[in-house]
Amino acid sequence: MKVKINADKNKLEDIMKRLKNEPLTHSNEDYDLVITDPSFQKREIIGKNDRSEFIIIKPTQIIYVESFGHEIYCHTKQGKLSIKEKLYEIDALFEKEGFIRVHKSYVVNKNHIEAIKPTFNTKFILRMSNKDVIEVSRNYYNIFKSRIGL
Repeated sequence: MKVKINADKNKLEDIMKRLKNEPLTHSNEDYDLVITDPSFQKREIIGKNDRSEFIIIKPTQIIYVESFGHEIYCHTKQGKLSIKEKLYEIDALFEKEGFIRVHKSYVVNKNHIEAIKPTFNTKFILRMSNKDVIEVSRNYYNIFKSRIGL
């Protein structure tokens, strides 16, 4: 069983004790179990550019994250970088920084939204700070509205 634990080292021992005493019930795409300590805050992620260089990316630099096929791309003002984190991980890790899942293929940083245009069929069109256009799908419409205060 593959398990991923997102926690500071000093909390790891406590989590390991809990694991021995509690049944494991949650699963997702890559891991049989993902455990994230609520106080854990990841400060950055690592991206890879088209020159195969690894770049440290802070959440404030991220405009949006996109899933395209089996690849995940992080769009920043410096360009598009390939990352290993999944969309649900980005959404959970950086929720406090204003990241919102708006589509099955997109997580946006609300601090980089320049304009929100309502459309028919309970959708929004977002213009991001890099001028890219992202659609908020019907499935995420109400979540998006509540997270930005509409």
